[in-house]
Amino acid sequence: MTFSQYKVEGGEGLDTSVGTVLGGRYRVQSTLGTGGMAVVYKAEDAILGRTVALKTLHRQYAEEPSFRARFKQEARAMASLDHHNIVKVYDISQDGEIPFIVAECVGGNDIGDLLSRNRGAPLNEEFTRRVAEQVLRALSYAHRRGIIHRDIKPSNILINHEGTAKVADFGIARIVEDDEAGKAGEIVGSVRYMSPEQLRGEEVTPRSDIYSVGILLYHCLTGNPPFSGNVKSLARQHLQKSPTPPRRLNKKVSRPLEAIVLKALAKDPNDRYQSADTMLDDLEAAAAPRKAVGTREVPKNAAAGAPRKGRKGLTLVSMLAALLLLAGGTAFAAERLGYVDLPSKQNLQEALGQVKDVSTQPIEAPKPPEEPVKNKASSPPEKPDTANVNTANVINKDAVLAPVPDVRTYYDYSAEEILHNRGFEVNIVYAYQDGYANRGVAWGTKPAFGTMAPTGSTITVYATPKDLYQPQIRS
Repeated sequence: MTFSQYKVEGGEGLDTSVGTVLGGRYRVQSTLGTGGMAVVYKAEDAILGRTVALKTLHRQYAEEPSFRARFKQEARAMASLDHHNIVKVYDISQDGEIPFIVAECVGGNDIGDLLSRNRGAPLNEEFTRRVAEQVLRALSYAHRRGIIHRDIKPSNILINHEGTAKVADFGIARIVEDDEAGKAGEIVGSVRYMSPEQLRGEEVTPRSDIYSVGILLYHCLTGNPPFSGNVKSLARQHLQKSPTPPRRLNKKVSRPLEAIVLKALAKDPNDRYQSADTMLDDLEAAAAPRKAVGTREVPKNAAAGAPRKGRKGLTLVSMLAALLLLAGGTAFAAERLGYVDLPSKQNLQEALGQVKDVSTQPIEAPKPPEEPVKNKASSPPEKPDTANVNTANVINKDAVLAPVPDVRTYYDYSAEEILHNRGFEVNIVYAYQDGYANRGVAWGTKPAFGTMAPTGSTITVYATPKDLYQPQIRS
C-alpha cells in the first residue's frame, strides 16, 4: 500500500509505501497525518531501533533548491531545542532530493483530535489551563533562544500517554513563510489562530505566539474559535472585531481565566502579555484560589514513583488514565477521563473497546570505536562505559547525584549546554561514528546516559568531527 508520492526535479519520486526505507535508515510503518505544508509518517530507525516521526514537505516546497537549503538550516535550529514540552527533533535527512525532518514520535492525541471528538463542547477548564501552562513554558524556552513558533494551533499541541503537552513544528511556518516572500495573497499558517500583525505581513514577535495561545485557550474553553468564515472574513475579524467574551458562551469559565484570554487576544501587540512568562504567571495565580477550595489533586504520597517537574502534583484524572493505560488502554481512554467531561459508563466501555496495546522498544546506545580520534588527533580516548555504574570523577562522598542526560544527536555545543545545566563539567572527544553526520554531532557519553553521577563531576561527550558545516544556534 502506497500512502503518497512526491515528484522532484528530473521526474524522480519519493516512494512512501509500507516497508520503504528512507534515507537508508528509516523504515516507514504508517501515515500519522497530513497538513497544508507536510505529511508525517511513523517509521523505525534501523540504527537506533526507536520509533520516530518523519515529516516530509509537500512537492511545491520540496522542489525548490533554495527552499531545501533553508529547510535544512531551520530543521537543525529546531533540533537545538531541548525542553520536555517541545517535540524533540533528532536530525534532518533526505531521500534523493527531498529533505525530511526526523523527530520524536509522540504517542497519544493532539488537542485538535480532542476538540473534534468532543463535538463542539468545551474541554475541562483545569485540563485546558494545565495544557496552556506547558505550552507557555515551551514558548518561553524557545523565545529566549530567538525562535518564534508562528503557527500555534490545536493540531500542533500533542498530549502523550502521561498527560504531558508537547509543542510540535517549531520553525516550519517560518521556512514556508520565507519561501513565499513576495507572493501576493499568500498566507502561511492557520488563519483561525493567526495574529493581526501576521495577517498584515508585519514583523512577527513572541507576542504573536501569545495571541495564538489566546485563540487556542478560547477554542478549548468554549468549544469553538472566536472567529469563523472564509479566509478573507477571518482576516477581517482578526484585524477589526473583538471576540465575544468566553463566559457568554460558557458560564463555567472562571472570570480570572476569561480576563487572561482576552488580554492575550488584544489587537495591539503592546496591549498583550509581553512575554510567555508573564502570561504563565497570571495563569498560575488564577489557579491558586481554585486549589484553596479543593481541586482534583493527588496527595504527594499517592504520586510516588511518578515524579514530574513543577510545583503541582498529578491530577486524579491523570492517575485514573495511567491505571487504564497499565491495563492496556491508550490515549483514547486517557482523553475521556482527563481531557473532557467524564462519559457515561456505557460510553466508557465503548471507548475502552477501541483501545490498542502500546509497545515500546528500549534504545541501545551505539558502541564507540576502539580507537576514536580526539580533535582529529592520534591519541585515542578511553572506551566509553556502557554499564549503569557511575565511573565519573567523584567530587566528594556527599555530592548530589543526578542522571546523565541523553545528548545523542545534539550538536556538541548543545550537548555541553545541557550537561552544564544539569550541573556537570564536560570534556568533548571527537571521533567518527557510523550513522552520525560529521558535523560535531554527539553520539555517546561516559558514563552512559541514565547513569547516576555526582554533580560537578566530568562527563565525557563523544561527538563526530566537524568535517561538514555546523549551524551555530545559541541562546
